[in-house]
Amino acid sequence: MKNPTVSVIMATYNHASFVEQAINSVLGQVGVDFEFLISDDGSADSTRDVVAAIKDDRIKFFPNEVNRGAGVVTNELIERSSGEFIALINSDDYWCDVDKLAYQVNTMRENPELGACFGRARFVDKDGTSMGKASDIFDQENRSQGAWLRRFFELGNCICHPTMLIRKSCYEHLGMYSNRLRQLPDLEMWIRLVKHYPIHISDRELITFRLMPGENASSQTVSNSIRTINEHYLIADEFFDEVTAKQLEEGFSDLLKIKTISSDIHLDIEKAFLYWIYNQWLGKPYQMIGMLKLNKLLNSPEHHKILVDDYGLNDRWFQKELGEIDVLRPKVVAVMSQQKSRALRVLQRVLSRLSRS
Repeated sequence: MKNPTVSVIMATYNHASFVEQAINSVLGQVGVDFEFLISDDGSADSTRDVVAAIKDDRIKFFPNEVNRGAGVVTNELIERSSGEFIALINSDDYWCDVDKLAYQVNTMRENPELGACFGRARFVDKDGTSMGKASDIFDQENRSQGAWLRRFFELGNCICHPTMLIRKSCYEHLGMYSNRLRQLPDLEMWIRLVKHYPIHISDRELITFRLMPGENASSQTVSNSIRTINEHYLIADEFFDEVTAKQLEEGFSDLLKIKTISSDIHLDIEKAFLYWIYNQWLGKPYQMIGMLKLNKLLNSPEHHKILVDDYGLNDRWFQKELGEIDVLRPKVVAVMSQQKSRALRVLQRVLSRLSRS
């Protein structure tokens, strides 16, 4: 039996009110053959019943009663898929047009070098009412692989996951999503992806994205905001692994200390220094990683020699920098300690005067 061109995957969770519309937007696709793999992640509402009631030979439904996380379920669906391409849709969103898949398959066929293609989004609220241009975050221009890395490094994610059509071979090459990440598993995947494959962003709106403050996984709650910064830290540690000299020069040329990277040792050094550059949103996590990486490079005789000879930097320079960069907020602790000591001295003087009077 011939494998389908596209495997559409959907992880469902507590979206009984929305999942039928999401499913119908997939089943209505024309001009391309596909299978539709759906897995419920232990919903507490009637989501499983809604999905099970929809009968279509293209659907393969895997109901689960235990919640294990979207990453686990998504990875399982990818492994079960048999299509050349994989498309993903969230169970509370729906695709805009019936030719969404055919349009993207054609894009990938015409550009065999691409690893994946994406599109833009329109936005609705919980009741399906249009929110107009609620955000332009997904309205991205196309970039080189190095320029994408620069965008991700400085500003984070900007790609709409449920507009994706990706070659399954990319997952086979790069691996699956990390279920340890809740806010940024897609960003971590895009970073790995663009190191090895060009991507394309269409100017078409391909998804109707439902915004539900406090309910979406990406909602700006306090815990989500804290988790996002911590996940950026974890992602940043391996951000430049496997990035080539060409990609670094392509995306970060204005930030490099030596513009032409002439050796792997120079490449290691330039990558480490990028963490030290001021970043309004991620400065502290990046500086922490930069300190660790430069410390490791200074411990390597080969790197130490290049740092001294070509960059004019040595251990004394590193010691000085450790006294300037307030990564772990030692400055705050030091100032508080000084203020406490000053207050104690004042109190002691007051008590001494009172005892003499």
